[in-house]
Amino acid sequence: MALTINDALIQAGIKYKKEILTAPVVAFEEVKPYFTIRSGLQGKIIGGILTVAAQFRPYRTAKDADGNFSIIPEEWEVYLADMVKEFDPNAVLGSLYTEPTATKPDQMAIAKRIALEVALKAGEALYDNLFIAVRDAAGNTTTDLFNGFSTLFADAVTAGKASVAKGNYIDISATPISADNVGDALTDTFRSLNRMLKRGKKLNLYCPPTIVDLYEKWYQIEFGHVPWNAGYQQKELHSSRGKLQFVELDNMEGQDYMFITVKENMNIGFDRESDKEQVEIRRPDNPKVVQLFMKTHFGVGFETLMPEYMCGIKFAIEDENTGGDVG
Repeated sequence: MALTINDALIQAGIKYKKEILTAPVVAFEEVKPYFTIRSGLQGKIIGGILTVAAQFRPYRTAKDADGNFSIIPEEWEVYLADMVKEFDPNAVLGSLYTEPTATKPDQMAIAKRIALEVALKAGEALYDNLFIAVRDAAGNTTTDLFNGFSTLFADAVTAGKASVAKGNYIDISATPISADNVGDALTDTFRSLNRMLKRGKKLNLYCPPTIVDLYEKWYQIEFGHVPWNAGYQQKELHSSRGKLQFVELDNMEGQDYMFITVKENMNIGFDRESDKEQVEIRRPDNPKVVQLFMKTHFGVGFETLMPEYMCGIKFAIEDENTGGDVG
């Protein structure tokens, strides 16, 4: 099927703009129950939790009003990003349309399909870097676009906003986690959390799959070969009495932090609504190719670092081959 680059290709970017801009979010579909996906965001976002020391007292006529309202702000950022990719539509037809169809796809359908495939791949790159990205305005890859959750928390530790003294940071990295000690390590960690964090909240332990694998091995050794969780295959820390569930994320492998917090504290920010969000499929200098240009916004951040709502845990995993840390 021969293609001639014409106005139909350009019009596809206009007609399907919203669908293409939404495509990167598909990469987060599986983890949406554990993160707060927010739209309409650009630039610096100021989060925070309202706190107030509210108490009843013995009745008396005097008002003696006392405010004691406070919000500790937490800042994160949703950054402007762009992408330019060129494709030869003829070269990709075989991979995009492998099944026989009653009618051959027209040029606009081909352009749309290419744009969606690229946008989906771009979304996967965002997901892969969700924890480890480090902002570098001069960079050229997704890992340079924004600061991931682990990067933000490491910066908070350096700045003293997260610390053992504050109760929102625990360092257990001195003893690498293994199948022999993981149950005790996680139990001790859970028990040491701020008591308000454990009160009335359904908590998530955001961790790499390796931690869950080791925990399953530990549980079988500790309690015998019986089902270690019941009901919809939910995986929970047995000593938490159902308060702490594992959220195993493959994009957390190989980094230094786990997090215990609630879904509402883990923000993923897009825009997708403003005029700055842009998709163009256009004719470049080479008449044989289609050029896809996208401009969008993305960033992640914690709503708060208060110990009543979260705790970051620095850890290491034992190398099964050497018995040392996994580097």
